[in-house]
This record gives sequence, structure tokens and C-alpha cells, in this order.
Amino acid sequence: MSSIPSPILLFGDLYVSKNNILAAKRKYPNLVWVIKSATKDSLNDIRAVVGTSSWDDSEKVVLIQELPNRKNVREFLLDLAKNCPAKNKLIIWDSNNEIGVDHKTQTIEKTWAEFVSGINQIQGAKVINNGDQLTEKDSIDSVNIVIKKFENEGKVIEPRDAKLMLSIVGYDRGMIESEIKKMCLTAPDHITPQFILDNAFPTSKESLFYKMANAMDSGSYESCIDMVERFLSGGTNHNFIAEIVVKKARWQLAATHLWYSGLDWSNISGKLMEMGKFPSAIWHDFQIGSSEKKVQSETYQGPKGILGYLSENQGIPERIFKIKIEEEKEPKEPKKSKDGKTAKVKTTRKGAEVIPMSFMADQTVDFVKNRIVNANREIPLDDLKERVLNRAIKVYIFVQNKLSEIRYGENPDQDLQEMLAAIVNTRII
Repeated sequence: MSSIPSPILLFGDLYVSKNNILAAKRKYPNLVWVIKSATKDSLNDIRAVVGTSSWDDSEKVVLIQELPNRKNVREFLLDLAKNCPAKNKLIIWDSNNEIGVDHKTQTIEKTWAEFVSGINQIQGAKVINNGDQLTEKDSIDSVNIVIKKFENEGKVIEPRDAKLMLSIVGYDRGMIESEIKKMCLTAPDHITPQFILDNAFPTSKESLFYKMANAMDSGSYESCIDMVERFLSGGTNHNFIAEIVVKKARWQLAATHLWYSGLDWSNISGKLMEMGKFPSAIWHDFQIGSSEKKVQSETYQGPKGILGYLSENQGIPERIFKIKIEEEKEPKEPKKSKDGKTAKVKTTRKGAEVIPMSFMADQTVDFVKNRIVNANREIPLDDLKERVLNRAIKVYIFVQNKLSEIRYGENPDQDLQEMLAAIVNTRII
């Protein structure tokens, strides 16, 4: 007889739960596994399968999944678990994530509490809660999980780099654990952003952005083409990749212009990180320090703050704005003001381009500084500034035009190749 517990109730994160089942199958290879659905199969059929022996008298495991949120099914499964023959083993898996946890009390939600408690009271039973599936809303918990798992492997990772890893790998607990174990085979003691970008497996569109930007910062045309081919073969759209190239060219142009204007290299990254923040008149005031900018701009966040800034500081009459107090819902057809005009202040400003991570601003500055400016130090400084700025302007205009051709043209592969050749070309004329 095997030592596998019975019954087992399995719920929580799906990826981890699947791994639990796969681990059990590997640990007990001689068991006969029968899978049943509590939604699709009849309850009588399930009872018959649990109550009978296998044809060769081998020990049998019945895995019941796809639990519906129905009282009669819960009562049936609880009775089945209490009366399962000793020869057979029963695993009940909540593969539909019906069993929830009240985050305020950290207890099972009322609907399922009695069922879970009933299973737990059966002699020999095991209840496995693999935790809720993580989402971006659980960013603090997710970051702490990443930090802790790296610590368990003897590695150190900073919170901002843990966020970077989550944006690439995603919030699946199992994927996070799998990636960390894989990465730690070759990881340095202190995990760096560069190591994450080079080694983390991308599962989100944001991660494609990081990977593609990283390839462009390397200055290697071959690396860029290789990365593009990998993304295209995985189904990524040409247009999405082209937009990444245009953003990168825009950041290079901004960094170049700041240097051209006399800003020291050490201060340019901070200025780049301020791009896209509201109000721009505060964030781009060179006479105000970063901490003071944050304090002054805090008043103008949210719909009322934005309206106040535009009316009080910019002199735009409030009557031409249609401001929505309830942030969750937005009227489909806002009423017009008396003068027939209407302008909407959104609760969240989408479209303002902000560099997502500070290391990406650092990489952009390093590219301009080391691969373009320092590589041409033999040119007189005033002349060098003009030529470096002209290069940045020409590259940006070129890739922007190529983006249009990709959207409306007939040869997106060639257009992408030409965009990448332009952005990594550090020659100045």
C-alpha cells in the first residue's frame, strides 16, 4: 500500500496545484490514475468509480476536478471523502478556483468553509492551500515572494529588480519559482537587472519591451535581429516591435538634447525619468529639486487636482471641462457645457510616455555617452554636440517614418531591419 494520504483537498494557485499532482504521479508511478469532472460527469458515475477496484487490483487514485459552486456537489464530495474505500485514494482538486479566501480574516469564504472544514476533520485527510493566484494588484506581496525565494537560494535581489522580474515572468507562483531555480544555477550572488533581462523567460508584452530595448542598448545589430526573429516566430506583431524601436529613439533624442543643453551626464537619467509626469511645468523646472517637484506635483494628481491645475495655474475656465467624480465609471455620452464645448479629464492618464524603470534610463544615457559621444572625442566639443544631436534627430525621424511604412506598407520585415540598423548605427556625419 502506498503512503499517499486520502482524501486530499487541493486548492489555490493552479500552477502550483498542477505541480503537486505531477509530483504525486512521479512519486507513485505504479498507481492507476482516474480523472473525473464534478461538472461534466454524473455524480453516480463518480461514486461508482471511487467505490470499485481497478481491473488488475492495483491501487487506484481518483482525481476529481472542475468543482462547481453548488451545495449538492459539496455535500456529495464530502460524503464520498468520508466513505472512500481504503484500497482507493481520493484527490479533490478545485481547478476552477471556486474556493476563495477572505483577505480580511484570512479564512475560507463562507460558502466553502464548512466543506473545507469537513474534509479536514476526516482521519488521514490532507488539505493543501497553495495560495491565491498573484496579480499586479498584489505587487508588494509578489515582490516579497521573489526576494524570499532568491534568499532561499542564497541570492540577494533588490525590490526594484524583483519588480522587473515579475514584469517579465508574470505573476504565476509556479512560473516564478521555476524561473528562480533555473536562474540561480548561473546567477551571481547579487542579482542585477542585466542578469534578469538576459535570463528571465518572457511571458508578457512588457517583457518584450525590456528584452528588445536591452538588445538595442548592446549596440549589436545581430543581437537585435536575433531578438526580432524570436519574437516574430512567437507571434509578436511587427507593429509592436516597431513601436519599441521608436520609443527607444525618442529616449535617445531626449538624452542627447539634455546633454546638448549643458546638463551633466550624471543628472540626465533623473531628467529622463521625469518625462511624462504631470504637471510637466513642475517636473521640467531645472531650478527645483526632485523631492520638491514631488511635493509640488502631489497636489495636482487625480481628476480634481488636474482640473485645479489647468484652471488655476493655466487659466483655462472650469466650465469647458467635464470632470467625473466617480472614478470607477465613466459616462458614455457626457453632457456638453453651455457654450457647446466639452473636455474630459480622465481619472487615469493613459498615453503619457514614462520610462518604466530607472535602469532603462541609465542604459539609454550610457549608449549616447559611451557609444556615440566618447567614441568621437577627437571632434571639437561644439561641433560634436551639433553632430550628435543631428544624428539623434535623423534617427528618430527615420524610424518614425518606418513605423508608418510598417503599418501601411508591404515589407515589414525589411522595414524593421532598417529601423534597427539605424538606431544601432553610432556614426555621426
